[in-house]
Formats: sequence, structure tokens, C-alpha cells
Amino acid sequence: MSHEQSQTDDALHVVVAGAGHAGGRVVQQLVSLNFAGRITLIGDERHAPYERPALSKEWLTSEHEPRIDDSPIVLAPAAFWEPSALRAARVERVYDRVVALDAAQRVLTLAKGVEVPFDRLVVATGGSPRDGAIPGANLPGVHLLRTVDDSLALRRALRQSRGLAIVGAGVIGMEVASSALDLGVPVTVLEAGERVLSRCLPPVMSEWLLREHRARGVRVELGVGVEAITEAAECAAGRYVVRCRPRAGQDAFDVAADTVLIAIGVDCAPAFLAGTGLAARQGVDVDETCRSPNAPWLYAVGDVAHVLDGAGGRGGLRQETWRNAENQALAVAQAIVGCAQPYRETPWMWTDQLGNNIQVVGQPDPRDEVVLRGEPGAGPCAALGVRDGRVVSGVLVNAGRERRFLEKLVASAARVDPARLADPRATLKELAA
Repeated sequence: MSHEQSQTDDALHVVVAGAGHAGGRVVQQLVSLNFAGRITLIGDERHAPYERPALSKEWLTSEHEPRIDDSPIVLAPAAFWEPSALRAARVERVYDRVVALDAAQRVLTLAKGVEVPFDRLVVATGGSPRDGAIPGANLPGVHLLRTVDDSLALRRALRQSRGLAIVGAGVIGMEVASSALDLGVPVTVLEAGERVLSRCLPPVMSEWLLREHRARGVRVELGVGVEAITEAAECAAGRYVVRCRPRAGQDAFDVAADTVLIAIGVDCAPAFLAGTGLAARQGVDVDETCRSPNAPWLYAVGDVAHVLDGAGGRGGLRQETWRNAENQALAVAQAIVGCAQPYRETPWMWTDQLGNNIQVVGQPDPRDEVVLRGEPGAGPCAALGVRDGRVVSGVLVNAGRERRFLEKLVASAARVDPARLADPRATLKELAA
């Protein structure tokens, strides 16, 4: 009888590598599903697992410095993470980092040298922020933003800063730009691409958001690479000089700043899986039950999980969103206890910038036709992505109540009459019916 068939739940040892939002929720869901075995949660942050969206917004701008011990970002219920509660639930919390995997023996090695055997492994390591190998990225006033400690360090720096330079115009970069404006800190954003939020907004909405930031005083330079970050001479306008290389035909220039944030995305290939064939650049490949097709004892959840589309293992989707971390954790826990369900999640994310709430449903593609309902910047509006007569994505600005109807439109992939789609008198609720 195989190892898979012979073990009962009460004999299983599940190890969750990564103690962030997704990993913490897997543990909570396993306990709520009455998993009878042992659970070990491994992560090197000394905090209880927490949600990250506030780190680039409220944590930077709040009047008083936040404390995670009494913060609502801790995965509720906070009492779950008390040592006595963890012991009662047969959960061991290990404050360390996984550095190696022996796949044949199913043994993890931790940074402190401890070896941890397991029966099931959940990879929930999220992503590591990239620094782009920019010379000077390790200077003390140059920041990355991923953790509570990162956010607190950036918060303190901004309160003493005469200027902030942000490398990268993605969600994190532009949220921090908005937060810095609230603090009265001048901001320059440097983006190698041609649009802001190019991964999640169609061009028309990128252009609107760019206008909004520039109108509020943010300097945004597009098509610009960063060659180096150097310390400035004494009495200079800023503590650092960011040396910029624009597109061909334009002169190089420097940006002075006291504080620099590098926000150019994350790497999601876990280092401890290097050489095992279980992870690649896009993360850990898993099937629709969040299980590795190459190792039936391995699952992945959250930012690191690359869910294959099922068509012979070609293509797939990896989501760096709050909802994916939240809901995929339940799917993984159900699979581990023998109640696997196909995990299908319509992508959804939000960002708050300059007093605007922006919600994105689906995966906008710049090649799709865009139907505007309302005018960006003139009250609530929507930009719907249409492909082959079907709504495949949408962006809502200050229209969050419409999200569930937009999600229904995107999930159903039904054909919609273009004239009705563009007519604001036909509500999204009516179109989704």
C-alpha cells in the first residue's frame, strides 16, 4: 500500500513554509476543518501572520505609529496566535527560514540547521521584492516594501524626508506616492515602461491615473531606467542622487532625494526549491486543486502559486492579491483533508490612491477593446475590457458597489450587446442578469 493511501489524518504532519497571509490562513483553515494531524508553521518574521495592503497606505500616513500587536491587519481572530491556543490546536510555530528541501526524504532544512520532516508541504513563501541589482540599492536610505518592519522603516524615513524617489510605477509605487503626498513629501516616480500600473490597468485608465498624480504635483518620468543610486555631496538638495537613463535621444538626468523606494515587483521562485524541479520563475506550478503535478505531497498558495490552466499544463495564472491569499488558503486546506475542490477565482484587486478607490476585475489586456461608462475624473466610472463581444475585465473608479455585478459579467463570459454596454442607463446589474 502506498504512502499516500496508508496514512490517516491523525498521523500526518503538515508543514507550511511561509507565515504570511496565505500561510497563516492555511493553518487556520486546517484547524477549522478539524484536521487531526500535526501542523508546523515556519516563517522568520517575529509577528503573527498579517495582511499586507495597509503597509503602503494607512501604516505610512496614520497619525500615530502603528503597532502590529493591536493592529487589525493581524489575521483574525488574533487570539488564535496566542501560544496557548496554538498548543491546543497542535500547531507548532517555528521562527526560522527554510533553506533547503530533500524531496526524496521529505525533509526541510532551516537556516539554523534544524531538519524538519513532513508528510505534506505547503509552500506559502510569497515573493521577495526585487532591487533590480541597481548599484547603491543596499544604501541605508534605500527601501524595499514587503513587511511590517519595511513599512515602519519607510514611515520613519518619510517623516524626515525632503524628497522621495520611487523606482517603479506599479501598485506599490503609486500607492506610496499617494501616501507621501499626504505627508507633504515631494515625490518623483521613475518607470522603465510607458505606463503607470501597466499590469492591471488598460491604457485609458493608466493615462487618467497619470494625469491625476501629475496634477497633484507628483513628477512621473516614463521610459526611464535607473543606472545607480549614489550618496550626494554634502549640502546637496538630497541625501542621494538617482542617476537616470531615459529612452534613446534624450539626455540623462539625476534626481535628488533623501529617501528612495525600489518597487519593481517580486520574485516568486522560492530559493529553497532551487534544483528540485518543483518551481520556476513564475512560482510553483500547481493544478486546480493547488497541488503540484510533479509531487503529490506538495501544495502552493498565495503569490507563489502558479495555477496551470489544465490544457496539458500550458499557460496558467499567478495572482498577487489579497483575495487570492484569503480564498486559495481554504482550497489548499480542503485538499489536504481530502475534500479537494477546483479552485477558480475571478481575479480582483483594489488600490486606493489620491482619494480614489480603484477596483480591477479580471485581467485587463491592452489589446482588448475598452468601453467607458462615465468619464474618468468626472465622478464614478467604469472601463470594461471586451474581447470577441464578451466582457473579460473591468476597472471601477469610486464605484465599488458595482463590483459584484462586474464580477458576474466577467465570470459568465456572456456576449453583451455593445450599444447596451456603453449606455449608462443600462446598469451593470441589468447587464449581468
